[in-house]
Amino acid sequence: MQRRWANMTLGIALVLFLTALVFHRHVWAPYLESMALAGLAGGVADWYAVTALFRHPLGIKWLPHTSIISANRDRIIDALATLVETELLSVGFIESNIEKLQISQQLVHLLQSSPSPEIQRVLTDAANQLLDLIPEEKIASSLEHFTTERAHTVNLSDYIVSLVKWLIQSENDRAFFKFLAHHVVQVLNSVEFTEDMENRLKDMLEKYTKTTTQKLVLGLLESLGTVDYKDLSVTVKTQLIDWLQSDKAFEQFELALVRIMMTVRDDTGLRDRIEAAKDDLVSHIPWERAVARVMVELRTQLNRESLWGGISDVMTDMADSLRTHPEQQEMLEGLIKRTTVSLLRRYHPVIGRLVRDNLRHMDEHEWIDKLEWYVGRDLQWIRVNGALVGGLVGLLLAVVIHFL
Repeated sequence: MQRRWANMTLGIALVLFLTALVFHRHVWAPYLESMALAGLAGGVADWYAVTALFRHPLGIKWLPHTSIISANRDRIIDALATLVETELLSVGFIESNIEKLQISQQLVHLLQSSPSPEIQRVLTDAANQLLDLIPEEKIASSLEHFTTERAHTVNLSDYIVSLVKWLIQSENDRAFFKFLAHHVVQVLNSVEFTEDMENRLKDMLEKYTKTTTQKLVLGLLESLGTVDYKDLSVTVKTQLIDWLQSDKAFEQFELALVRIMMTVRDDTGLRDRIEAAKDDLVSHIPWERAVARVMVELRTQLNRESLWGGISDVMTDMADSLRTHPEQQEMLEGLIKRTTVSLLRRYHPVIGRLVRDNLRHMDEHEWIDKLEWYVGRDLQWIRVNGALVGGLVGLLLAVVIHFL
C-alpha cells in the first residue's frame, strides 16, 4: 500500500510537469514546472536510494553500491547477533533481572494453587503424547544390550565372596542371622507348620515301626495317650526355637558363612556354575514385557482422577513447609538463582549463535523479503516525503528566483 502511494506521488509529479509544459505560456506555469521537476528529482532519488538498499535498481547490477543489504549480509548478521548477545540480552542485564525476582515467594504461591481442570487435562494429554513417542522396543533392546554387556564384566562370585566377608568383618552377620531367625520362628509358630509337624512325626514313627509287636505297642501307647503327636511337635518346635536363639546357632551360622565364602572363592567349578547361572538369568529377562508393563502402568496412573489429588496434596505440603520455614525459602531461592546464573554464563554464547545460525539458514530472497516487510513500508514513506519536500523546495526556489 505504501509503495502504491509512493508511485502515485511520482505519477502526480510527472503529470504536473507535463501540465506545466502544455500551459507554459501562463504565469503560473514556471512555478508548477519548478515544483514538479524538484518533486520528480526528489522522488526518483529516494526511490533509487530505497531500492538500492534491497536490490539492484531496474535490475542493473553494474551500478555501484546497490543491493547493499544483500552484499553486506554476513556483516549485518554478525552485528545483529553481537547486539543481541552483548547489549539487548547481555549477561549482566539478565543477572540483574534474575536478582530482582522473588522466586521462592512465587513458587510458594504456585504450589498453593491447585492446577485447574483445563491445565490438568493439557498436562495429561501432553504426558500421554510423550509416552506415545517413547520407542518401547528400542528401550527394551538397549536395556537388554546394556545388561548383557554389564553382566559379562561383573564377576558375581567375587561379589558374593566380598559380601560375605563384609558381613563377617563388620559384624552385620549377627543382625542378618537375627533377621533370618525371626522369620523362621514366625514360620515355626504358625498353625500350618504345627499340623504338618504332627503328621510328619506320626508318619515317621509308623514308618520305623516294622514288626507286629512294635505296631501293637505303638497302638497301645497311642490309645493310652502316652504318645501325643501334638505335644511332641510342640516340644520339637520349642527346642528348635531355643536353639535358634542360642549363641551356638549363631556360631554355626557364622561358620557356614565362612565355609560358603571359602568354597565360592576356591572352587573353580562352583564359580563357573554361578557365572553361567548369572548369564542365563540375564539372558532370560523379558525386557519387552517389562517395558510394556511399565508403560501400561504409567498410562494407567496418568489417567486416574486421584493422581492430581495426590499431586495437589504434595504441592500443598511443600508450600506449607516453605512458608513456615523462611530459611528454606532463602536456601531454595539462592540455589535456583546460583544455578540459573551458572547455566546462563555457560550457555550465554548460544544466544548469539542461535541468532547467527537462524539468519544464515534463510534463503537470500527470504532474508531480503523479511527485512523489506519490516522496514520497507516506512522507507516507502521516505519516497513520498522526498517528492513532496522536493516539490515544495522547487516551488520556493522558483518564487525566490522570480522576485530576485
